[in-house]
Amino acid sequence: MNSQGSDDARLFLSGKRVAFVGKLGAFSRKEANQLVRDHGADAVDRDMNDVDWIVIGADELPGEDVSPLLSDAVRRRLRDGSTQLIHEHELWQRLQLVEQSSKQLYTPAMMAGLLKTPVRNIRRWHRMGLLSASKVTHRLPYFDFEQVQNARQLASWIGKGARPADIVKQLANFSPWVEKRSLIDLDLVVDGRRLLLRQGGRLLGANGQLHLDFDIDDSVAVSDDSLPIVLAAQPAYLGESHEIANDQPPTDIENWKRDDLLRMAEELEDAGQLDQSIEWYRVILSRYGLHAEVCFQLAELLYRTGDVSAARERYYNAIELDEDFIEARVNLGCVLAELGNLELAIAAFQGALVKDDRYPDVHYHLAKCLDEVSNVDLAGRHWLRFLQLSPQSPWADEAIERLGR
Repeated sequence: MNSQGSDDARLFLSGKRVAFVGKLGAFSRKEANQLVRDHGADAVDRDMNDVDWIVIGADELPGEDVSPLLSDAVRRRLRDGSTQLIHEHELWQRLQLVEQSSKQLYTPAMMAGLLKTPVRNIRRWHRMGLLSASKVTHRLPYFDFEQVQNARQLASWIGKGARPADIVKQLANFSPWVEKRSLIDLDLVVDGRRLLLRQGGRLLGANGQLHLDFDIDDSVAVSDDSLPIVLAAQPAYLGESHEIANDQPPTDIENWKRDDLLRMAEELEDAGQLDQSIEWYRVILSRYGLHAEVCFQLAELLYRTGDVSAARERYYNAIELDEDFIEARVNLGCVLAELGNLELAIAAFQGALVKDDRYPDVHYHLAKCLDEVSNVDLAGRHWLRFLQLSPQSPWADEAIERLGR
């Protein structure tokens, strides 16, 4: 924050008497009180007669009636205008302290729900470097809305025939003309497994070849440093891909490294050859020993092939290897619920919340299980918490309906 911004923030709060009510989202109550003091204000009790601002914590549901948090005297002062009511995120934004305090972030499952694509795709694109997470907590990435749009673009390209590994490789080949921005700014045409950039009625290949639009001609090449190509993130998933031919294992597998084996497993998955992909993940575990992420990926594939009990055991493996692997805990809970073990599923979700109480997907799945066992009051608290954390989720309507019941 520049000095001018700091001075403006201090003038904004100078001499004000500020009281916080409800649960804060960005800071603890002690930290919040110290921050307003640092900006020239007094942190006071909400029932004081001369309080200027009442700040509602960000973890109170937007639009919810906050009057139970306020005394009759405070409500009278709000009505006559001598006290003002603002929300926590507005205060931090005006102080230029937490620019993203009110920014909606999306988990892989939430993003998958918005895009109508399997959640495994979101995880894969993130691992490949095609999506950039705003933060990662206990292995769980959170994405902003720009990344939702990028994922939508990726889904469109893949739906037209492009493969994720090819996209990574070809975008990397565009690097001489690349600036770091958003995938949605790229006007790309999918030609089989190739990506071509549309520019001024012409198409540019990743290798610098220039084509007439809709008239592919590999005989003309051009290099133009002025082409405005932009990307969201530099792909981290680089290197040569091993082509899948006639489902036959390559003869030089003994020389492959772990990353080569992982690429083969993922390419088989992309090709819909799930049983073969499962065997490659097992080869990795046999050669390199148990690994939480590989166990998690294997569990996902086992579940997709209908082997739910085996998937459950691999999720258990992942958690045993990394107790902070929160997404494995959540998926384990979902599998246990599907197998009818609701009490164990509830325990798995509650264990996930111990690691991260702000993970909205957990509250959603836990609330559903609690409804199933008729613990309606506790379920209601988790439906409400889910809405507080993710009011724009694709599951929000379901949560509102459940609360209405």
